[in-house]
Amino acid sequence: MKAEVKNKRAKSAAPMTGDQLLQRDNVVKRHAVPKELQNLKSANSFVSAGHLNLEKLKVPSGDSLQAYRIGAGHKVMRGLPMTEFIRLKRNEVASPTLPLPPPHVPEWADVIYHPKMSQPTARRIMRRANGKRVQPLYLFTGNRQPFFPSGYPWQCIGRIFAWTNPYSFISAWTASGVLIGRNVVLTASHAVPWEANPAMMQFVPAYFNGISTLGPNVSSYVDAASAYYLEPDPNVDRPAWDFAVLRLIDPLGDSLGYFGAKSYDDHWNDGNYWTLVGYPGDIAGGEQPSWQNGISFHDDDEDGDAMELETDNGDASFGDSGGPFFGWWDGENWPSVVGVISAQEQEWDFPWITGPEPNNVAGAGSPMIDLISWARNNW
Repeated sequence: MKAEVKNKRAKSAAPMTGDQLLQRDNVVKRHAVPKELQNLKSANSFVSAGHLNLEKLKVPSGDSLQAYRIGAGHKVMRGLPMTEFIRLKRNEVASPTLPLPPPHVPEWADVIYHPKMSQPTARRIMRRANGKRVQPLYLFTGNRQPFFPSGYPWQCIGRIFAWTNPYSFISAWTASGVLIGRNVVLTASHAVPWEANPAMMQFVPAYFNGISTLGPNVSSYVDAASAYYLEPDPNVDRPAWDFAVLRLIDPLGDSLGYFGAKSYDDHWNDGNYWTLVGYPGDIAGGEQPSWQNGISFHDDDEDGDAMELETDNGDASFGDSGGPFFGWWDGENWPSVVGVISAQEQEWDFPWITGPEPNNVAGAGSPMIDLISWARNNW
């Protein structure tokens, strides 16, 4: 009966294939980056525990720089801490899921359908004692390619840094995320440091080799995160529900634009429509975004009204978590996210002697769309 109901559901228009996208020309405008991006609240922000005591230090004469040392005994947070963690029950955001309003495509930005590929950062040559060259180990997938993130929509995807100890200069882990509203980022729920206190997260759009391609201070700290409350343990994320929204301190989407989003339609199964972008550690050390298109989902498992999308041709690894799967639709000059990369699995089918089927999986479905809508309306 369940299969009959699914088959009766009207088909949604499918996104364009890679070949169709190749026929679109990039729109290059060559406009300057908005000045608003040079005056962000997150830029050069820090927090001190206790009264701040600064001691001025000498710097080389003729230099315009001023140097200070913070008094001993002070703990300093290089950034801004999170202030709110929100776990929502499904019925608090449940609605007859409607298409989201069109996203923001900024007038100043180039619209790029085909990103410019890059070369991973070269590593220093190593030699044995006898002088013979040797290279460190690399992992080559053959599918993912590093690229230079420039223009819309690539400037809307970024790297996420998460701290469970914000007083450390080194983040606890990294992930990927995408602007989905003027001050809203979509990522994986397991990328959020839910149980840390204090906690800190930073989103760097168009991250490339240490900084944003839009400028060295273009980033925003996160002051709130929200995801669904799931029984029996809200702190254990299930792949189908493994998505979260982050509220940025700075509304980067006003300047950079943001993606649309659609609820996945199982009639799209087996279509090579999707692109995945993220910052996996095994591609350029996570310092450059990786791009793969022509991905298909061959199955979708339901968990309540959320969906676990399965792919066996979409590569992903550590650092990709929260990266968007998205497509482009004819008649729209923006892409729409249908899911975020969550985890990997091994699925067994009878006869079991054939061995497990390895898949990468994404969280998706109408709950994701409703959560995005909730964030846009409440933040």
